[in-house]
Amino acid sequence: MLQNYNILKKVTFLIKSKKNESLIAWILTKYKNISIFPEGDFLKVELLLNNSEINNFSSVKLRKKFSNFTLTTIKKKDWVFQNIKDDQGTQTGFFYISQGLSKKISNRKFKLIIPANNAFGTGSHESTFLSIFCIEYLIKKKNYSSICDVGTGSGILSFVLNKTTKQKIYSIDNDNKIKETFLKNLSTNHLNNVRFFHQNGLNSFFLRNKSYDLIVANILLTTHRKLVKQYYNKLKNNGEIIISGILVDQEMEIISIFNKFNFKLKKKFYSFKWVGLIFEKKRK
Repeated sequence: MLQNYNILKKVTFLIKSKKNESLIAWILTKYKNISIFPEGDFLKVELLLNNSEINNFSSVKLRKKFSNFTLTTIKKKDWVFQNIKDDQGTQTGFFYISQGLSKKISNRKFKLIIPANNAFGTGSHESTFLSIFCIEYLIKKKNYSSICDVGTGSGILSFVLNKTTKQKIYSIDNDNKIKETFLKNLSTNHLNNVRFFHQNGLNSFFLRNKSYDLIVANILLTTHRKLVKQYYNKLKNNGEIIISGILVDQEMEIISIFNKFNFKLKKKFYSFKWVGLIFEKKRK
């Protein structure tokens, strides 16, 4: 049988992290295969483009923001074999998370299969890892009955929450295109007590009467700024919120924003240049 090898090209450029969050959001929405990681005072972005994406690729917006970027051709290879080889999985205290390609055996209590796709969240990115670490930290100390995952993407954090708490999870995302991926991942992992809602924020008609004792939000700083008042209104007194998607150099800004709404910082964890924060809602 003939192997189907795709020509891939890699676009690489740098983003000044604090000034281009809207551009990062646009890139995450537009492209499927994307890596973002800190490099000095910048974020380094790598896009992998397949045949159709190369033909449709427009550099106009990037050229407006950046003086240059590199475009390199990736050598042909057996990507099925390479994906299996690269699927080493991610391990946390309770979980082994992989794409389900390798035969690696893990002794973790829970296992999740999250294939790489066009929805953010495979467990390998530091912000997702930190979110899971924060969840595991909290569920050892307290039981939760009403839980919301904001910006759910692939659904990975909703699945982690469902497996660790055994509770119904409300999963929110403003991108309806990822719903199919979310539901497929839900089925792959044999979970059924997780509900997806396509909405921008926590104030939709369907959830207007809901309040939560735990909210998890792994999204960009810009969106956290917009939603902080909703977080406060929808979180029960003494409830907790896990905030991720925050670079270390953004830490003090997000803490200052949350302090203004009477959120008390309880705990923080670091991974490379990212930070995960746990706040508790206090009465005003």
